[in-house]
Amino acid sequence: MNVGSEELPGSLHALRGEFEETREVQRTRRNEMPQAQVTMDVRRVSDRVSVVDVKGDVTAFAEGVLMDAYAQASEGGVQGIILNFEGLEYMNSSGIGLLVTLLIRVNREKQRLLVYGLSEHYRSIFQITRLDDAIAIHDSEQEAVKAGGA
Repeated sequence: MNVGSEELPGSLHALRGEFEETREVQRTRRNEMPQAQVTMDVRRVSDRVSVVDVKGDVTAFAEGVLMDAYAQASEGGVQGIILNFEGLEYMNSSGIGLLVTLLIRVNREKQRLLVYGLSEHYRSIFQITRLDDAIAIHDSEQEAVKAGGA
């Protein structure tokens, strides 16, 4: 049987080509996946309190950024973690879910989670979801820092 230069289906050479094509598609998809559209800068404002300045969108894509910021904010026996939402542009239900996950971690570490800078829209969402029962909402950083260090 003479096949010439044609590849047999299922041959090692043909499979290698299919594998390379599949890897290229995966590489392309990974590069096109939405990335977190948020930054979170951590500031230590006292021995007992850290502030996380949130800027951008809090969605499922923010998970890594949020958990990294929490780890940084928690260093050194911090008792109060304050999220500054003055720079928040958008938060969806996945973002709310991330806050619940964060709240669980904070409670496990016997810390307190506080927020300030919420717009009226997001204050309403915190009330509707009853997050305001578990996360103290404050009007200013000064107020939140005072409550977080108590």
